[in-house]
Amino acid sequence: RKIEIQNGDVVGVAVQQSDLPMVQFFLNGEALYDCAINRFRGAVYPSICVPEIGNKETKITANLILIESQFKQMSPGPRFGPVIVARNIV
Repeated sequence: RKIEIQNGDVVGVAVQQSDLPMVQFFLNGEALYDCAINRFRGAVYPSICVPEIGNKETKITANLILIESQFKQMSPGPRFGPVIVARNIV
């Protein structure tokens, strides 16, 4: 679903890397439950899409914060922790 965001909004992404991995999204600290991704497989990489706007004077900026001490909102629960670097076991 399309979500409208405004200048100054905080979009949060919480990744649970357990036996039943999931990605949960937040807008200004409020969970967007219908946007959650449950039971994904494979590698997950942080990325964003910043669309072009017709007005050249309008600027869109995004800050990607990966350091937990700098988060504006904390994780939704104890099973959501820091991102774990993928390793080959084979």
